[in-house]
Amino acid sequence: MAADHDRWADLPEKVTALADVGSAHELDTVVLRDPASLTWLLGCRVNVPQTLDTACLDAVVDVASRRVTIVTNAIEFPRLRDTELADLDADWVVVPWWEARDPQLPTGERVGSDRSLPGTSSVAAELAGLRRHLTERQRRLLREVCVDAAAAATATAPRLGPRTTEYAAAGAFARELLDRELDPIVLFVAGASRLDAHRHPLPTAGPLGRRAMLVACARRQGLVASVTRIVSFTPLNPAEHDTYERLLHVEQVFLDASRIGARLGDVVSAGCAAYATHGFDPEEWHRHHQGGFSGFQPRDFPAHRSSDALLTEGAVVAWNPSAAGWKVEDTTLVLDGGPDPLVHDDAWPTVKVGDRLRPDVLIPT
Repeated sequence: MAADHDRWADLPEKVTALADVGSAHELDTVVLRDPASLTWLLGCRVNVPQTLDTACLDAVVDVASRRVTIVTNAIEFPRLRDTELADLDADWVVVPWWEARDPQLPTGERVGSDRSLPGTSSVAAELAGLRRHLTERQRRLLREVCVDAAAAATATAPRLGPRTTEYAAAGAFARELLDRELDPIVLFVAGASRLDAHRHPLPTAGPLGRRAMLVACARRQGLVASVTRIVSFTPLNPAEHDTYERLLHVEQVFLDASRIGARLGDVVSAGCAAYATHGFDPEEWHRHHQGGFSGFQPRDFPAHRSSDALLTEGAVVAWNPSAAGWKVEDTTLVLDGGPDPLVHDDAWPTVKVGDRLRPDVLIPT
């Protein structure tokens, strides 16, 4: 991974956006507690255990001065100061590890927060909106994360075989991700016997058999790439090839509909309707969520047909249509020129669907 010499270059842009939210709501202070908001602002790991939906720090932004204060405990402070937030021009409030951070956070009618904080106003929806417009720097970083996640899957595939266990395959995939400084925050592997049975296949000790699916959500500097790849240890028969190709055409509908100004629910409706159009059970989409907004989480929430949020320039979506033991997935930037899928590796075989190159099934030689 190339050194990031401009890691704080877009911080003033993001702090200005936060100050604008504060001014619009007549607030003096905005408190960020949600991990997604914190990673959007700071571009760093804000977690200790991956399993917790809470951060090890809070960020307090003064609307008038646009000064950032980091509130954390004495355990995390040295690490954050030396690594995650090195060279950050900010103030610090450090509490003993046995004390809660909440008493150090501002409260009152002129304070807004993105998470429940007694005595403050909620600005959670407004901050979610800010996260859906990536800065130019964040777009560059996301492209790098997606390319590296795809390369990790490509590097994993030759190390697998029919007797490889799902756990061993997951370990190989995790190693390739970590070697690229990517944290695997979601890691699934399904062998042939589970491909059509389990949509979130946490690995087991069972062998892969004749076909395997690798799935990861990989994060670096707060940005997340979602990748799915299928490996077959025997050639596909015509029916299998046809099924996978039809699923790629379902994905094409999701991607084609992901345009600036589109209502998220309308994109979902178009993609769900495509299952029947391409020969699948019309209710196939009932069996798994189809994706939604991404960027700083694997998904902000599972998008559905009633989702009224609009796609804006610079937003990130990740769609994952699946059917009959097959799945395809990508992380896509919504741009003026149309949707731009980012999870690509030239070394992985591709097939052209519409005007896009999409991942084919890899058959190791």
